[in-house]
Amino acid sequence: MKPGASDPFADDEETESAAEAEAAEQETAGSETVDAPTNAEAATSDSSDADGSDASTESRNGGTDTSEFPYIYRRDKVKDERPDVHQLFVRDETDTLARDAERDLEKLLGEDVYRLDAREAIYLAGMRHLDEAADVLREWGYDR
Repeated sequence: MKPGASDPFADDEETESAAEAEAAEQETAGSETVDAPTNAEAATSDSSDADGSDASTESRNGGTDTSEFPYIYRRDKVKDERPDVHQLFVRDETDTLARDAERDLEKLLGEDVYRLDAREAIYLAGMRHLDEAADVLREWGYDR
């Protein structure tokens, strides 16, 4: 019979002593083979050795490299990959324009956009069009 299967015709004492012996055997075997790989682990390492690869190569090549994904899909939180803080104090009219621009971006894209994403995109767009930023500075009195 399989271990653990009960024999309906056996005495209870035999079953208890067999179960105790099996448990003691498992404890002894378990303490001796703590560092030894299991059969599944050994089979995995044998198969990876046979083809000349190892698990780290498989995870690099077969696993998903998150850097291949666009920023919004590879992050867990909106602040991921944003270690720098650029605190920006703005006038009321700029704040109103910024909020309007954020809503306009959502309409253009047809989806919700995190405020932090919208603000950084607007900031980057301004850096890509410095001539327009210079025009704003001239309106404020620079370059006279």
